[in-house]
Amino acid sequence: RGARWAGNGSLHLLRSLGSSSMSELGAMGLPKFDNESKLEEILKSVVEYRPDVGFTYENVPKSIEAFKKTGATTLGDASKLSERQWEQLDEIGIVPGTELVIKTILYGGYFPEYAIEIASKGERLDFKGRMDRNLATNPFFKEEHLGEPLPSSPHACSVSMPCWEHIVGYEEGDPDVWDALALGYPRFVVHPYNAKLFRACDRELAKYGESCFAFPTKKVAQRACDYIRHKNGDQTPLRIEPFKDTGIYAVIFPSVARDAVLKFWQHFGFVLSSRQAEAVLREHCHMDPKDFPEVNQCAVRHTTLPPSLASKWDNGILASKPLSSAVEAKHTIRQRLAKESSDCNPDDVYLYPSGMAAISSGLFAAQKTFPLSKSIQLGFPYLDVYKIQTVWGPGSHYICDMDPQWLQKIEALVKENSISTVIIEFPGNPLLQTPDLKALSNLLKENGVPLIVDDTIGSSVNFNLIDHVDAVVTSLTKWFCGTGDVMAGSMILNAKSEFYDRFKAITEDDYEDMLYDSDAIALEISSRTYVDRMIQVNANTKPLVEFLRNHPKVETVWYPDNYNDTDVVKRGHSGLFSFLLKDTEKSQKFYRELKVCKGPSLGTNFTLACPYTLLAHYDELEWAEGLGISRHLIRVSTGLEDSQDMISRFGDALDSI
Repeated sequence: RGARWAGNGSLHLLRSLGSSSMSELGAMGLPKFDNESKLEEILKSVVEYRPDVGFTYENVPKSIEAFKKTGATTLGDASKLSERQWEQLDEIGIVPGTELVIKTILYGGYFPEYAIEIASKGERLDFKGRMDRNLATNPFFKEEHLGEPLPSSPHACSVSMPCWEHIVGYEEGDPDVWDALALGYPRFVVHPYNAKLFRACDRELAKYGESCFAFPTKKVAQRACDYIRHKNGDQTPLRIEPFKDTGIYAVIFPSVARDAVLKFWQHFGFVLSSRQAEAVLREHCHMDPKDFPEVNQCAVRHTTLPPSLASKWDNGILASKPLSSAVEAKHTIRQRLAKESSDCNPDDVYLYPSGMAAISSGLFAAQKTFPLSKSIQLGFPYLDVYKIQTVWGPGSHYICDMDPQWLQKIEALVKENSISTVIIEFPGNPLLQTPDLKALSNLLKENGVPLIVDDTIGSSVNFNLIDHVDAVVTSLTKWFCGTGDVMAGSMILNAKSEFYDRFKAITEDDYEDMLYDSDAIALEISSRTYVDRMIQVNANTKPLVEFLRNHPKVETVWYPDNYNDTDVVKRGHSGLFSFLLKDTEKSQKFYRELKVCKGPSLGTNFTLACPYTLLAHYDELEWAEGLGISRHLIRVSTGLEDSQDMISRFGDALDSI
C-alpha cells in the first residue's frame, strides 16, 4: 500500500511535475535565483521560521552552492535538468539544499512577498508533487479518487472511499480496493512508514518464521506480549528487543500470531507514530530519500481551510512560527485543554499517542481501583471501546441508553455488583444520544462508582463534562487537531472526584510520555484555532441538519440539539450528525453522488461522510441493526465550508435519487 509513494521522493519533485507544470510556475513571476543575496535571505528565513525542518545556518552556504551548480536561475530552468544531471546532483550530495529552496518557494505561506501571488492563484503542491487542492472547496469524491489520503499528507488519518462498494470491498479484503489505498486510519491499517520499520526490525531481529512489530516503549511492548499470550496461549514464544539506539522496542513473535498483535495495536491504541517511524527510518536505517514523500516532519501541513477563513487562520495563525521545543508544545496543549475543561490544573491533563490509548489508560486506572470488577458500557459502543472492556479482563455489562429503563438498570447493577466504572460517549456515536448525565453522575456518586466519559464527538468547546464525571478522555486526532494528520489523545482527571487521589497515583505510576515530539509540535499549531473552528462548525451544522430534517426523501436525522442542560452545554452541539433515507435502497447512489470527501474518521476542517455502520460494524451488522443502527445509515462530520454550499451539495445528491 505504500507503493504509491515509492519514487516520489524529494530528489525527483521537479522531474515528477513535468516541464509543462514547471513552465506554468515559472510564468507566475516567482523570483530568479541568480541573485545570491535574495537566495541567502530565503534560506535564512527557513532557519528562523521553520526550525522543525532541521535546517541550520551552517547549511545556507552549502545550499547556495548546490543550487548554483544546477545551472538553473529559475524554477522553469530547473525543470529541464536531464535524468543524468539529477543523478549527478544526487551523487555529490547537494540535493537536500536544492530541495529545501524549491519546497520553500513552491509551497508558499512562509514568505508573504512570494506567497501572496501563489495563494491568489490558489496554486500549491501537495506532498506528491501535484498541484494541491483545498478539500473544503474541491473534495475528493469521485470513484477515481479511491485511496487518496485525506488530507493530502503522508501522515493523513483518513483515506478516500468515495463509493459504497469501496467500503464493502475494504471490509471484505478486496485486493482492488486495498491495493488502491495509500494508507488508512493508523490503528486499523498499518501506516506505510510503520510497515517499512517493521520490515527493518524483521531483518535485524527476527528468525525464520518470526515477525516484528515496533512499539514506543518497553512497557507497551510488554503489554503487547501479555495480550498475545492471553489470546494465543501462555507458551507463545515472544521476545522484546530494543531496535538500534532509537528508544523503541520490537516485539518478536511467531508470524502465525500476527492477528493477535494487530488486535492489540487496534484496540488499545498504543501505536508508534508514523512521524516517529519516518524519523527512525531516516536517521537509523539509512533509507533512500526517494522512499519518502516531499514533506519534512510537520512542515508544509495543509490546513484545507475555505478561502473566507484562510486569510484569518492560515496566514494569521497556522503559518506562524512553531514553538521552539516539543516540551513547550506539550505544555501548551495541556494548558489549552485545561482551559476548556473548567480551567482545571494542566498537571491533570495526560497526553497519549491516540484516543484509544487514553481510554485504555482510564479503564486501567478503574480496574486497578476495583480489581476483578466488570465495567458498564452505557450506549451503543464504539467498537474498540467495547473490545478493551471485553477481550481482556473481567468483562463488561452493556446497557442500551435508548431503553427508557436504562438508569434503573444501572442502579440495579451497581447495587448488586462491584463495578469498576461506567463508560459512555457523550454524545453517542452514531445516533448522538445524550442520556441524563447529571442523573447518572449523582447515582454513581451515591454508590461509589467512577464515571469515565469520552467527549470526542461533542468536544470540550461545546460540553462541560469534567465537572460531572471522574475522568474525560478524548481523541485529539479529531476536532482538536482539525487538519486530520496527527494521532493523539488525552485524559483529564477531575480533581474534585472522590477517586482523584487513587486515579492520580495509578496514572502517575503508569504514565509514559509517548506523544512523539513532531506530532506534538504539529498538534500545537493546528489546535491554536480549536475554539474558533468549533464555533464555526456549530454554526455550519445547524442549517444543514434542518435542511435534511425537512427534506421529503430523508427519514430521520440524528443530532443532539434536543439536549440543552445549561450546566453541560456550553457553546453548541458540535458537528457530527447521522441520517437515514426513506428509500434505503438508494443510499448507495446518494453516497456516490455526494460531493464531499468520504472516508473514515471525523473532526476534519473539511466535511467527511461515511456509511458508519458498514465501516465500524461490518462483522456484526445484524447485532447493530437489532440496537436500532441501520446498515444504511450515513454519518457526516461537518467542516468549515460555507453552510449554503453544503446544503447545495446535499440537495444535489438527493435530487439525483
